[in-house]
Amino acid sequence: MITLDNFIGMHISSACRDAVERANSEKDSVRFEFNGIEVIAQPGDSPAALESKWSADMDASAKAYRESPEYVERERKAQEEDRRARSASLKETARTEAELREAKDPWPYTKEQLSEYIASLVDRSHDYGTCVYAMSLAAVAAFNYVARELGVSGFQSSCADLDFIRRTRNMDGPFILLKAEDALYPQDDLHGKLTEALVKWAPWLKEQAAKSLASAYHAHPSVIAHWKKLAK
Repeated sequence: MITLDNFIGMHISSACRDAVERANSEKDSVRFEFNGIEVIAQPGDSPAALESKWSADMDASAKAYRESPEYVERERKAQEEDRRARSASLKETARTEAELREAKDPWPYTKEQLSEYIASLVDRSHDYGTCVYAMSLAAVAAFNYVARELGVSGFQSSCADLDFIRRTRNMDGPFILLKAEDALYPQDDLHGKLTEALVKWAPWLKEQAAKSLASAYHAHPSVIAHWKKLAK
């Protein structure tokens, strides 16, 4: 029997096709594992039949797992924890600016918890500094509530928080965030990231510079010269 283990990143259809081709060419059975399910291709098998067998075994394995005592108990605990979390009171207890800065991100499960949390931030006395964190924590609470309700991915969340920054900072064009902590590691080239971004932004900068030149009635000569350079 031939054992294959080079199907990482492939679809099951491609894996079955390759295994059948190998079994027919070698006149020997071919074994491989896909998502934890063993698959054995025999000479003369068809890729479709092999995939159908894998799918049936996968369904049977998933059913057995869902019916196992360990899974049932874990689901029971998860549902119990979910009920507890949804019924809990959610208020911000941090009071000072320093405490609010270090406060944990709020994760409301319900609209009632979201309203309660925001009210706990708004319905109190504030100074110049605590107002800042009242706004940011309230925004994070709403952000996390919607993310949980919609079941979004981490990538979707990253796009959403960048869009939040775009809107609150009134940024019309592309931008990047650079973290000072990345400079602590040699593999994170901050200068290189900025240079790469500027290359990608070149078409946008060229277009904006041309627009600015068309309406630059009172711009400083050095600014106009810079726009001309970008427009080229």
